[in-house]
Amino acid sequence: MQNIVRYFSISTLALLLLMGCEVTDFDLQDNPNYLTPDSADPEYMLNEVQYLFQHYMKWMIINTDDVMRYEAMTDTYGDVVPTSVMDGSTSNEWDTYYEALNNVRTITALAEEDETLLFHSGIAKLLMGYMTVTMVDYLGAVPYSQAVNNAEFPNPELDGGAELYQMVLGHIEEAKDEIERANFEFSTDLFYQSDKDKWMAFANSLKLRMLVQARLASADIGVSNIQGEINALLSENLIDTNEEDFQWSYSTVQEPESRHQYFQRAYVSGFDQYIGNYFMFLLKESKSSPDPRIRYYLYRQSDEDPFSGPPYLPCQGDLDVDYCYIGDQYWGYDHGESRVGRGDNLLRTVYGVYPGGGSFDENQFVGAPSTTDNLGGAGILPLLTSSYVSFLRAEAALTLGTNGDPASLLEAGIRSSMDKVMNFGGVSSDLEPTSADVDAYVDEVLSDYANATTDEERLDIVMKEYYLSAFGNSMESYNFYRRTGYPSDIQVPIDDDDPVFPRSFPLSRLEVQRNLSLEQKNNYDKVFWDTNPDSFIK
Repeated sequence: MQNIVRYFSISTLALLLLMGCEVTDFDLQDNPNYLTPDSADPEYMLNEVQYLFQHYMKWMIINTDDVMRYEAMTDTYGDVVPTSVMDGSTSNEWDTYYEALNNVRTITALAEEDETLLFHSGIAKLLMGYMTVTMVDYLGAVPYSQAVNNAEFPNPELDGGAELYQMVLGHIEEAKDEIERANFEFSTDLFYQSDKDKWMAFANSLKLRMLVQARLASADIGVSNIQGEINALLSENLIDTNEEDFQWSYSTVQEPESRHQYFQRAYVSGFDQYIGNYFMFLLKESKSSPDPRIRYYLYRQSDEDPFSGPPYLPCQGDLDVDYCYIGDQYWGYDHGESRVGRGDNLLRTVYGVYPGGGSFDENQFVGAPSTTDNLGGAGILPLLTSSYVSFLRAEAALTLGTNGDPASLLEAGIRSSMDKVMNFGGVSSDLEPTSADVDAYVDEVLSDYANATTDEERLDIVMKEYYLSAFGNSMESYNFYRRTGYPSDIQVPIDDDDPVFPRSFPLSRLEVQRNLSLEQKNNYDKVFWDTNPDSFIK
């Protein structure tokens, strides 16, 4: 095992993390260079936890952007989410998680002896709780209670996903109590600038997200009356305005690399990925008029029509392809299209101004690396927003009978997303959508909802709007797709009518090799809250 110093200055940490460098192989064992309660500066440690947190969340979102059709998956599920012991693909995320866990444990230990660190401890518990829930949602069971304690547990064993959920719910309540009692601020709070009310809203919203996520297995997390639990939570302070959104903000700094990953992918040297045609079709064609967010989400690099000249797109004329080209210079690929490498990097559609900090589409038709009218990568990582909270509440109302009118919550979720996107980046253009455009979109969705005849049909509509609003955070879509099976019309891989959808991700390949307590799992293994049938989704 490599020994590295775990105590970074803010600038050094930013350099290591935001340039995308791999974290060292971390094998859950004690490192003599780890900070201990006797040697740690909690201010710097919590700052490091924030950087580790955003880095981890960014990676997890990238993992499922193509699985969830925001980007085109140009391979098979088995290649994207490997099934074999030798191909486990989550080592970077794994390492980052356990480095953060070590630091959080040190911060909380310090806070037990120093009441000036209560705010630090509360924030650390919430960030660690979100990371732990995400580990469970992606992997199932992971080492936790025995982790980073080599002296006593050289081969730490797995903790069950349901047990970890239950533990995090307890930590959220501890964090709320600590934040409430705290009299000293955290001076480098990169999320809420030590605003207690916003941290409390986040804590309650995270709890709501967990309860809805585990609603099919609520007894497993010790919740006997989930309807009553959620109803009680709805009377608390939740994220219900865009100003309270829990998000990470990027900058335009190149060294150390601090720009949004979407900007790095599309605006630096040429887009190596493809936007998913299913996602673009929903934005452009699924309503009477294009989605008002489309010019914010997507940027077209070229005005060439691939069907009017040489067959730039290999799918032309292929009857097995659902979309191939959806028109108006929106170049993408279908889900499962493997015919890549045609040198069209500067022709295909790329990420726009939201959330990646690129360009608003004003029909410039200039290759993204050549554009100058963009945000330079100063985008955001939308992690838990008021629109997501509204959709979660609508789902709970439909499936559990919790308080609130699902139609009103659906409308609130859409309008919150529209407001956030359309007010992002200071866009000023004659092509900006109007309030009438937004009203027409909302009216059409609500009309479809009113005409639905079952709660399942209504839930399908809610989840599709959640899917469209969750652009930039495919973790949300990956979770609710496994939980609900919606959107029901989501594109199946074009080369496989009966694929095995990855219901979870593999453990770290390196950790399986090092930790004698671990055995690799299959990508069709389901996490504890996923009680749906094996062939439920594709």
